Amino acid sequence: MKKSYDRPISISMAVTVIALSFSLAEPVVAGTDTMARQISTAKVKRIAKTVANQEINRRVPGLSVGSAVSAQSANTANTANFANSANPVLFARVAANGGVFTANSKGVSSANVASPLPGVYCFSGLPGIKGGQVTLDIFDTVDDEVGQFGLGDILVCPVEAQFVVVTFSQSGGFLVPTAFFLHLYQ
Repeated sequence: MKKSYDRPISISMAVTVIALSFSLAEPVVAGTDTMARQISTAKVKRIAKTVANQEINRRVPGLSVGSAVSAQSANTANTANFANSANPVLFARVAANGGVFTANSKGVSSANVASPLPGVYCFSGLPGIKGGQVTLDIFDTVDDEVGQFGLGDILVCPVEAQFVVVTFSQSGGFLVPTAFFLHLYQ
């Protein structure tokens, strides 16, 4: 069966094939030292390398092995230091009344939560929190309830509060006490 090729063989590829042919035929053809000196293995390797580099540059301009070294720094994302990673350091399952389910929590207890109004949960006494995420508990929500996490002052929270979680009805805009999951980052 005859194979067909999509594109013709380039000149540089033909030169490479000829150079390799001479290198393979060297022991047979080279009867004298003069012929062996003219087409040495090192020379064939140099020719093949030059032609290969030209072919790579022609097909993929701008590609270089030197840039591959800097690409290795992308591997550090796979080996990120656990203390600096995006994994939550503390987490909790908080009931609608502000109580914390200890079986589903780490580093947060009911002593860290105050609920001055239904649907407002003020947190304090936790180590250096820089951010967090709230997900409502599906078993304790109605159709349109949402929860939001906020850093900063809120008038109804105690002065020592580090952050607040508010749960409310999206359509009515009123506060609704709802159980939620809390993930905290340092």
